[in-house]
Amino acid sequence: MSLGTGIFLSALVLSLVIIYSVTRDRWNWRRVALWGTLGPLVVLLIVSGIGYAVFRWQDQPMPIESFFGIALRSSEQDVMFMKGEPTKKEQDGTWTYEIKDSSDGRSIAAYQVGFRDHKVRYIFYAPSGYDPNKEYPFGFSDGTRLGLVNGKLGEPSDKSEKPDGSARFYSYRDYNAFFGFSKGVVEVYGIYDPATGPLKFSSD
Repeated sequence: MSLGTGIFLSALVLSLVIIYSVTRDRWNWRRVALWGTLGPLVVLLIVSGIGYAVFRWQDQPMPIESFFGIALRSSEQDVMFMKGEPTKKEQDGTWTYEIKDSSDGRSIAAYQVGFRDHKVRYIFYAPSGYDPNKEYPFGFSDGTRLGLVNGKLGEPSDKSEKPDGSARFYSYRDYNAFFGFSKGVVEVYGIYDPATGPLKFSSD
């Protein structure tokens, strides 16, 4: 302890002794001591509670409105403007955009954009290799375990199972998100417009 700190603390103690000596007959020092202890504790508890509530609120997942740079319910013209001509257009109207490795041209992923009434209904991501630019909705991607997804998003609002039981789609209506699971881990994922219904296997 430095000399200056010692002088300050000594002066502080002396001041408290003088105040007590002068006011002990007029002040209820027991009450003063009680409030001096409980007051800061109550304030600390309130501030801590508010801080925890804000932290929990900020940590809550929010609905995803766009994926692959495309917003849900965008028009076909908007998608063409934002992403260009798709790699191919399926007979059912789905547009596929293949993502290729810049070094050797191999396909490493594909995005499928599904439409209903010429508006984006869903955006479906299927990896087939290492994709350094893939998105991680809610921090999840291929390989994430089912328990982690449900632990953060809760139980799915809808489920669809492949006829042979080897895979399932879990849709989370409140977050506009879906994940396709196989062997208990995520294989494919994306977002969808809940107003058009969840994704289902074709034979459901």
